Amino acid sequence: MQGITKEYFGNRVLTDVSLDLNRGEVLGLVGENGAGKSTLMNILFGMSVIAQTGGYAGKVYIDGKEVNFQNPFDALKAGIGMVHQEFSLIPGFTATENILLNGEILHDNIVTKLFGPRLKTLDLPEMRAVAEKSIELLGVEISPDTLVAEMPVGHKQFTELAREIHRPNMKLLVLDEPTAVLTESEAQVLLTSLRRLTATGIAIIFITHRLQEILDICDRIV
Repeated sequence: MQGITKEYFGNRVLTDVSLDLNRGEVLGLVGENGAGKSTLMNILFGMSVIAQTGGYAGKVYIDGKEVNFQNPFDALKAGIGMVHQEFSLIPGFTATENILLNGEILHDNIVTKLFGPRLKTLDLPEMRAVAEKSIELLGVEISPDTLVAEMPVGHKQFTELAREIHRPNMKLLVLDEPTAVLTESEAQVLLTSLRRLTATGIAIIFITHRLQEILDICDRIV
């Protein structure tokens, strides 16, 4: 990100901000409340609030190519995922259904032979297996069949993370205060999980007010 500047209705919240990130690196993004951390990440992730408030100045590059995401779907296609401070899970869905939301695995049935692929049905066993792999990579014990509404807060946070990392082209993961809702032991599990992810080449931008976590996990700090 180079020279990023952003105003909200005449109030400048970011001025000429630049940062870079390498594959498999954890970058700590720190600053007091209101410093503009979340706004900067919203620009990176193509959140609609940015375009709706006049856009931004500056440039964003992925693998050396300039990008200008108009919405989060563009960012996801480019391999960028983001776990926000507020949960974006569907309470009435299971962990599996949330992890594979918009990426469901389908299979043919008798009806599709007559009426075409639009009537394919969910391949639930395969979806469950994919969800289990994502959860296992995080090193936590969450049943893929558990409804989100019945989960403790910590499990919801890990389910959000599992949803992002299951995407096949994931390059960069933005975590905005991921440990704020976790117990100390859960936070340690998360930090260990993040190191597993970086070992696969995924880069992470880590936002937190817990400075010890920054010292424990981050390769660089902005």
